[in-house]
Amino acid sequence: MRLRKQGSRRIAWVVPVLSLLALAGCAEGPSSKSTATAAAVDCDRIAGNGRTFYESNPTYTDPRDDGEDWSSAEPEAQGMDSNKLRTGLTKLGNNASLLSALVIRHDRLVAERYYDGSGAQRSNNVHSVSKSVLQALVHIAVEKGDIGSLDDPVAEYLPEYLGKASPTKKKITIRHMLTMRSGLDWTEDSTESQVEKTSDWVRAILGRELVSAPGTTYNYSSGNTHVVSAVLQKATGMSTCRFAHQNLFGPMGITAEHWGRDPQGVFSGGYNVYLTPREMAKFGLLYLHDGKWGGRQLVPRGAVRAAQARTTDVDDVFAYSEGWWTQTISERPTYFAWGYGGQFVYVIPSADIVLVTSENTSENSINKEINPGEFIRDYLLPAMTDP
Repeated sequence: MRLRKQGSRRIAWVVPVLSLLALAGCAEGPSSKSTATAAAVDCDRIAGNGRTFYESNPTYTDPRDDGEDWSSAEPEAQGMDSNKLRTGLTKLGNNASLLSALVIRHDRLVAERYYDGSGAQRSNNVHSVSKSVLQALVHIAVEKGDIGSLDDPVAEYLPEYLGKASPTKKKITIRHMLTMRSGLDWTEDSTESQVEKTSDWVRAILGRELVSAPGTTYNYSSGNTHVVSAVLQKATGMSTCRFAHQNLFGPMGITAEHWGRDPQGVFSGGYNVYLTPREMAKFGLLYLHDGKWGGRQLVPRGAVRAAQARTTDVDDVFAYSEGWWTQTISERPTYFAWGYGGQFVYVIPSADIVLVTSENTSENSINKEINPGEFIRDYLLPAMTDP
C-alpha cells in the first residue's frame, strides 16, 4: 500500500485570464521566444531510462515562468457565476490527491486552483492523456505524408517485427491500435510487468497472442499505443518526442519536462509524458478550436472529428474513440483525454469550455480518482449565466 505524505494543505484560489484569443484563435499566436524554446528541447536529456514500463511519477518543475501570458479577470466577464464555480471547486478539492483544477470559458482561464502545494510550474505525469496527444501526432504525420493512412498495416512500417507473423496479425492497422481493437492479448496494469522484463518491448507486445480478429474487439492496451509510437518514429525518422516538439508542442509554447523511453529508444506511446496543468489546458483549447492554434491548422480537422466519434461504447456512460473518450453530461456531448489517477482534459464544445484536472500519483500518495462528470453536471454547467 502506498502511504500519502502528511502535511499542511495549501489551496490557492486564483482567477487569472490567459491571453488565448491570440494563442488558440486567429490572431498573432504564441510568442516566437516560447515557441523556439519548446521546439529546441533536448529529448535525450528528458528521456526515461527504459527500466520500467511505468515510472514512480515524481514531480518536475517547468523552468519557464509563463506568468507574462496571463492576466486577471472575473468569471462573470465570461458568463459564469463565480460563487457557484468556487463552491464546486472547493468540494472537488476535498479529494486529498487533487493537485489542480482549471476552467476555461470563451478562450479565457476563469478559474485556476492548486492544491496540496502544487502550482502552475509543477509538471506531473499525465499518464494516458498522452494517448490523446499521440492521436494528434499520428494525424499530423498523415497530413505531412510520413504515414500514408491510419488504415496502413503496422507490418508495413515494422516488418522486422511482423515479417514472419501470421497473415491475420499482419492485418493489424494503425487505426486498430489507436482504437484499442488490435486483437492482441493484453491485460492492462498486468501485461506491462511481463513486457518490461524483455529487452525489446515492441517485439514483446507484437509477439502477444492474437485472441480476436483485428478490428473486431475493444480491449484497452497501453501496449497498442506504444507500438504506434514505434511506427511514428520509423515513419518520420525522428523520435516521437522530437516530432511532438517540432510539430505540436513547439508551436504551442509547450515543453515536456520528462518523457519515458524503452530500452530500444522508443519514446513511451501513451504514458509517461510530463506536462503542467496549463500545458494540458492549451492542448484542450487546440481541440476546442478544431485543431487551430495561432491561426494555423496545427492538427488536422479530421483528428478532432475522430476524437469526438463514439467508436466503441465501453459501458452505459463512456465511449472510446482514437485515444479520446466521449460522454454526454446534462445532454451536452463532451470528449476528453483521461489519464490514470485523475488527469483529465474535458472539452465541451456547446459550452465553449475546457476543464483540466491533475492528481498526485506518486509512490508516496494515496490516490483516489475524482469524478469530473459530477462536477461538470452539478457545478460547472449550472454556473453558466449565458447559453
